[in-house]
Amino acid sequence: MPSPAVFTLFVATCGACALAQSGPTMRLAAPAVLGQTASFTMRHPASAGQLYVMLAASPVFPGAVGVSIPGLTVNGSMRVDPATALIAAVGLLDASGQSPALAMPVPAVPQLVGFGFDVQGLTWAGNVITFAQDDLEIVVAAPPPAGLHMVAIPPGSFAMGSATVGGTAAPVHTVTITRPFWVGRYEVTQAQYLAAVFASPSFFQGPDLPVESITWFQAVQFCDALSASEAAAGRLPSGYVYRLPTEAEWEYCCRAGAATEWNVGSALACTDANFHAASGYCEPGSIYGGQTATVGSRVANAWGLHDLHGNVAEWCLDSWNLTANYPAGPVEDPHVDVGTYRVVRGGGWDATAATCRSAARDYLSPFYHAFTFGCRVVCAPELP
Repeated sequence: MPSPAVFTLFVATCGACALAQSGPTMRLAAPAVLGQTASFTMRHPASAGQLYVMLAASPVFPGAVGVSIPGLTVNGSMRVDPATALIAAVGLLDASGQSPALAMPVPAVPQLVGFGFDVQGLTWAGNVITFAQDDLEIVVAAPPPAGLHMVAIPPGSFAMGSATVGGTAAPVHTVTITRPFWVGRYEVTQAQYLAAVFASPSFFQGPDLPVESITWFQAVQFCDALSASEAAAGRLPSGYVYRLPTEAEWEYCCRAGAATEWNVGSALACTDANFHAASGYCEPGSIYGGQTATVGSRVANAWGLHDLHGNVAEWCLDSWNLTANYPAGPVEDPHVDVGTYRVVRGGGWDATAATCRSAARDYLSPFYHAFTFGCRVVCAPELP
């Protein structure tokens, strides 16, 4: 393999070079945010054990060019700027064809917000170089503002579902969340909803009460408006959006490492959640006997998140595909986008403790709305 200097010297644009892509793909493992560490990987199962090279260049290069390297066959096109590209990492793909994560610490320097760069990998076997069929065009972002009360959640694995709940919550299976994300410490409040959408349909009025009586579509509209405003402020990481949590992300956050039926243990009390207990409504009021409570008025789980049990049931991103059971084997980042209905989790102020369990699932028409349904947002990888 040539030295980095020789490699850079030999790269030259070549309009006649073959541009066919042959499989390697890039993946953002962690976003570029001030004071945090961005990371990137490349994967190509057909190239397991082969040499890989990771290139980085700045500024963002929007195009793609063919390249020619004397004595080598080049497949694919270069999507980072040939004039500024540097070798950022070299190594071997593992048995699954994935590179180790290329970590890039981002200093907590406000002037870096808006700094853009590209990352693209290639595999090298014998005299054949194959470029990844895509690149990662990254722009450094500021972290979410304090006013959104977002909590950073690391990647990890957990046992999703419950044998006790059974039915649609079975079988218990291992789910791995592969990328970090942020989640709202609280359910979306009426004040937050009004700031983004300018009208609140809530029945129980109060700026610090959760927004309710919203359809799934209205919850998505709020997330889209939040994404647009945070992008304009330079606080939306590349490849991430504000959206509803997937069902798996929701349960991962709700459990916060707990394997019990509720994240507080084997029983639920009114100090833990706002729900309809055997002794009556935990938050009495209104002509209906109960009502929503100020967000955060009940105990937080181990990750500092409030009201995942009770208060308002929370819309999730996933569709309901009418499949009764979960998959039996382990999965990564599951997301169901086929089906007429949408998943709802957590139970509301009128729900029983059983309905509020971490694994309990429900589904409704995305057009449905009632004063027991609201939402929570995540800032997480954009999904198809």
